[in-house]
Amino acid sequence: MRKIMICLMILALAALSPFALFACTKSNVNSVMYDKDEYTEAIDLSRYKLVFEDDFDGELDRDVWGDTRQGTRRNGYWTKNLAFTDGDGHLVIRTEKGGSRYCSDTKTRSVTSYNDSVVTVTYDDCYLFDESQSHDSSSVLVGNVILQKYSDLGEQYAALMDLIGVPTLGEEYIPQIGEAELSAYRPFYDTAMELYTYYSFVKATKSVDTPLEKSALVDVAYDYTLTFGGVEAHKIDLRDALSRLYGFSSEGEFVTAAERIAQAYYDYAMGGQSAEDEALEEGCFRTENGRFIFPIAFRNESTILLTYVIVDAAMHVSVWVNDVSALLRAVNYNYDYYSGAKVDNESYCKNVLFVTGPEGVYSGALRTRDLYTHGYGYYEIRCKLPSVEGIWHAFWLMCGDVYAEENGSTDGIEIDVFEYLPARDAINCALHWDGYDDAHKNDHLRFEKVGCADDKYHTFGMNWDETGYTFYIDGKKVWHTTGGGICPEEGYMKISTEYGDWGDWVGDLDLGDLPVDWVIDYVKIYDKLS
Repeated sequence: MRKIMICLMILALAALSPFALFACTKSNVNSVMYDKDEYTEAIDLSRYKLVFEDDFDGELDRDVWGDTRQGTRRNGYWTKNLAFTDGDGHLVIRTEKGGSRYCSDTKTRSVTSYNDSVVTVTYDDCYLFDESQSHDSSSVLVGNVILQKYSDLGEQYAALMDLIGVPTLGEEYIPQIGEAELSAYRPFYDTAMELYTYYSFVKATKSVDTPLEKSALVDVAYDYTLTFGGVEAHKIDLRDALSRLYGFSSEGEFVTAAERIAQAYYDYAMGGQSAEDEALEEGCFRTENGRFIFPIAFRNESTILLTYVIVDAAMHVSVWVNDVSALLRAVNYNYDYYSGAKVDNESYCKNVLFVTGPEGVYSGALRTRDLYTHGYGYYEIRCKLPSVEGIWHAFWLMCGDVYAEENGSTDGIEIDVFEYLPARDAINCALHWDGYDDAHKNDHLRFEKVGCADDKYHTFGMNWDETGYTFYIDGKKVWHTTGGGICPEEGYMKISTEYGDWGDWVGDLDLGDLPVDWVIDYVKIYDKLS
């Protein structure tokens, strides 16, 4: 009898198991097919008042929209110059292929670095010494103007060094910068900036406008640094930073290479070549009093970091940098960021070596952190969604302490008002809390086949109040949830495009589809009327 009962129980469980499996599967479903006709409850904005609106007329409002973290993001990069207004009342978040190393885009050559590795750069000889070229419609040849500017720069550098009094080799020296030193430095700074801004070999760059007080002169062979405001020289090893910027693994390697370059320049000068021939053939400049000066520019994010390497007649090597903070950001951005850029190569300074950073996919991103925050309310964005696979677009909020792991989402929460996942034509609405490590939790619902990438404007909204989080597509309620509890803390907004692996929700990016523009018409916030 007992055996019969056990068999009957097993049969009963087996009979119920499909239903149990179905019930379990049903409770964990987090995606649905989207049918706009199923959603009828509309947001009634007559019960709200508008408290924030940006329709992106004119320039981007930098009092509200700051740049999000710059640099590596998933498999791509976030960079601030790819978020901008278009002059027609729209915000554009652009995604494009960027990076690689170039001077301009007409020719290529191989550069052998100090450690015999080879990197290929593209460049343009520019033909600045062609008699048919002139500057400002004058009869003065551009090449001769540049040569004179470099001679001026060399003389201004010498005047500054004479005023400061360079110590003997090996002595540590941190000069005091007073009005006399600044007065001698200002013409050097102005000439250095003018040379790059107006006479750069790199045609495709915009002017560099950096305050004088952010600049610095760093000696390579001697141990001194001159900073001209805002930076305590003895607290920052700018020699190490420059070594890394140029791609050397240590300051010692940089010093050795710089001294070797100086000797090579000295030998070159003793060969009797004229400054004109040298500038034409090699792109570097020997001043009338025997100094060699050559520029190297780096693009970090949207900032152009400009450096001039100066070698005087006594083979004393110094580097001028226009922006110390940009230098430190550049070398901390990614240790291997500039691994192919070397100042010691077979032709030393063929044109201006211009470096943009790693080759990859770059996208724009903005946030209002530390500029504008808000709490409960209805948030809405109106935009046109691109259909290109491999990237996704999002409007989201970071509220309270998202990284707190003790009280669910009542301490802090990430609210993804929407994420567009192109490979499945899906909108993902989500909440994240308890940080992003092992304790991380989330709640989300994906709507497949929404048909929103139709070159038409659509709205995506989220109402956040004491009852929870309610999500809307084109003004119609599609989902309500309370997540891990209601967060009462204010948050800031983020608008971003990302590139990276998210399986078949995003798909694979065809680089031939780039650039891609995500066009946003407005962002609004409403408060509920009492």
